[in-house]
Amino acid sequence: MNVPYPKKVLIVEDSKLNAQITADILAKYGYETEIVTSGEEAVEKALNNIKSPDLILMDIELKGAIDGIDAARIIQQHKDIPILFLTANASKEIMEKIKSVSAYGYVLKGVDEYVLISQIEMAFKLYEAKMQIKKREELFRNMFENHDAAMILIDPQAGRIIDANKAACHFYGYSRETMLQMDIEAVIGVSTIDGGQRCSEALKKGCNPCICFQRLANGEEKLVEIYSSPVDYQGKTLMHLIIFDITEQWKAKRELEFYKNLFEDSLNEIYIFHPQTLKFIAVNRGARENLGYTEEELKEMTPVDLKPEFTLKSFKELLEPLLKGEQKQLIFDTVHRRKDGSLYPVEIHLELVEFDKEKVFAALVIDITERREMEKELKERNEILSTIMESAGDAIIMIDDKGKVTFWNPAAERILGYSKEEIIGKDLHMFMIQDMRLYEAYREAFKKFRLTGKGSVVGKTVEMKTRHKNGHEIDVELSLSAVRIKDSWHAIGIIRDISERKRFEELLYRQSITDPLTNIYNRRFFMQMLEQEIERVKRNKKTFLLIMFDLDHFKNVNDRFGHAAGDTVLKSVADTVKGRIRKTDYFARWGGEEFIILLPETSLNNAVELAEELRKKISETELDGIGKVTASFGVTEYRDTDTVDTVLLRVDGALYEAKGSGRNCVKIA
Repeated sequence: MNVPYPKKVLIVEDSKLNAQITADILAKYGYETEIVTSGEEAVEKALNNIKSPDLILMDIELKGAIDGIDAARIIQQHKDIPILFLTANASKEIMEKIKSVSAYGYVLKGVDEYVLISQIEMAFKLYEAKMQIKKREELFRNMFENHDAAMILIDPQAGRIIDANKAACHFYGYSRETMLQMDIEAVIGVSTIDGGQRCSEALKKGCNPCICFQRLANGEEKLVEIYSSPVDYQGKTLMHLIIFDITEQWKAKRELEFYKNLFEDSLNEIYIFHPQTLKFIAVNRGARENLGYTEEELKEMTPVDLKPEFTLKSFKELLEPLLKGEQKQLIFDTVHRRKDGSLYPVEIHLELVEFDKEKVFAALVIDITERREMEKELKERNEILSTIMESAGDAIIMIDDKGKVTFWNPAAERILGYSKEEIIGKDLHMFMIQDMRLYEAYREAFKKFRLTGKGSVVGKTVEMKTRHKNGHEIDVELSLSAVRIKDSWHAIGIIRDISERKRFEELLYRQSITDPLTNIYNRRFFMQMLEQEIERVKRNKKTFLLIMFDLDHFKNVNDRFGHAAGDTVLKSVADTVKGRIRKTDYFARWGGEEFIILLPETSLNNAVELAEELRKKISETELDGIGKVTASFGVTEYRDTDTVDTVLLRVDGALYEAKGSGRNCVKIA
């Protein structure tokens, strides 16, 4: 099998023989393998962010607290890794268990190697297909969410809105959360343009495109053109709607088709004036009522009489590009003055058009008093947003397309130590990245970001270390987004200080590998270290020794003085040993009153001397209210043919030989 890189398969099997056989087969076909024997180890390996496997071959029945099914369920809660189960039988009960998790099937133990490899290859293909589907869904989601056109996804049978993009929420004036609580009728339930039926009913009958009136959240009606197409999603047929606001287009068309009616009745002000004299030829009722002038009065006036900011000369200069044909339309904002002297803001759309066999100027004037109010409200909202960003607990930073800092909130100053004055306009990464090699790598990555807005951490939340102004390292969580501003890509980063959380995680880890009574390693961690030491010995041929010891007649201590006294003895013995062994040695509580020591790169003589020294120290220690205790010791040296089990059995045998020889002595196996 040709693969672009060795795919890593984690084999979870409590039979090391069977696991090794499977590993050998996979190695033959170019796979990299790793073997663990319990569900707990499988979870730990799978959740390792650096060395996660590409596929897990999971035995169902495992030693330890969790079986293969439970281990798979835990892994799938955190990572999407294909899991193929190993089972000795295909009973109904086993099949039900496998179905309870999102697995990639199963393989019977002992099957032909070609069947095994075929199943693994099929699992990889299923996983790759799943990833492709996921990518397509993400692509559709991005296209849907970020498209300028308003889009809605509806369930026509249930009559519900399934999703709405930002443009749709903006167009209709509702938040996304509100729209997802509404039925179809509430949003697209207004009638079609001919008034014959409701828009929602027309869409169900296949009207495509459907031209409808839509009512927005503020009560305003818009004329829209709706294109619909069916979409199969999770076993349902949904309708994908694309909504185009054609209100202004429709108005323009109506002006051309029904000019006489629309001119007079238009809610907007419409003016027609002569290109040379500038005198008004016609002014509609809306303009007359707003201005307060009669039709006769306006016939003797020009646009300059209504626009206090213009003189006759400056207004003619404004019209010059239209007269010369350099522009077809002028759109500008100004103010109009009423007959009573009051002013109001307007947006003017000015064109040179053909009228009654001659060219005239036609001006559509929109009273934008309400728009100015909205702009004022938007400004106030921006000020609120700015206040929120300034008072946020997380650092919020913006970097322009040159890598310079353009925004730096107070939380950024608090978390990273630099004031806004120190950092604005500077290259942020020159402050944060001390290693010049890393800085150069960042500069290369930033070149790609400038062109595409993409990067390895864009759109993700990552944990990393950075440096405070005063020099100490801090753990942070970084969420990075890209935003396009004036045809260039800018980066927005939100930084959260997670130093305290990291310290807590470290504490939890220490607790997970430590015996709570004696504060030495627990049995589970010791077994991991023993397996690693065996692998190390295979590489460098430097052997290790094991010392296992047990307190003599410890039950008598508990019976005579109570369990609290027994705990005191155990802690005292642990402290005695810790004070003597090296930092490179591993000392663990094996269980009850039994302890074990792993001595890397140690000779047998030195290990025996240490055991004898510890035996003597323990026997000579006087414990308040308890007296003295003794311990029996077993010592063994690792051999080339040993496994974890055989070396442990041998040292355990030496310990029991010491107990059988009268206790308080050291025996070698």
